[in-house]
Amino acid sequence: MDTKKEKWYNDIESNIAVIIVIVMLIILTQQVFMRYIVHRTYGWSDEAARYLLIYFAYITAAIAVYKNAHIKIDLILKIWPSFLRPYLKLFSNVIFFIYCITVAYFSSILTSELYASGAISLGFGLPMWIVYASMPIGHIFMAIRLVQLEINLIKHPELLNDIEIDELSIEEAGLTNEKSTITDSKEVTK
Repeated sequence: MDTKKEKWYNDIESNIAVIIVIVMLIILTQQVFMRYIVHRTYGWSDEAARYLLIYFAYITAAIAVYKNAHIKIDLILKIWPSFLRPYLKLFSNVIFFIYCITVAYFSSILTSELYASGAISLGFGLPMWIVYASMPIGHIFMAIRLVQLEINLIKHPELLNDIEIDELSIEEAGLTNEKSTITDSKEVTK
């Protein structure tokens, strides 16, 4: 029962992202149909798809944090001794967490100012604070996932080790060079 709760929690951003993509697909399909078949367009559809794309980008960034798939510069890690690298990886997640909290804080201030001003979008008529709320929401999701990732890395320190591929591990995995197997088969036929 505990794993189902954990599974639901781990998939929340993915489920939101799928819903956003489906809604974007419906809006854009409707827009293409209206433009090329009916010869009439609605100004709100372009804007709505754009705003959904912004939310999609922030939500999927949180998914990338959960999967530890954000772009990293491995060269900086390689210049340090190998015994320090796991600690640097943990430290980099702390720095990323501080960044996410900082951006969430300042973007929430911006969002609340837009809420107070009553600004709305031109085509859709959507209050702009809803659009700008994507920044604090996305960064809060990323911060939560960073905490989860950091706990997971501390509980399982083997995930912090560098993976070096050498010939022995390739042979153990059953992956051999195609060229060498072709050469071996030619020698057998001679």
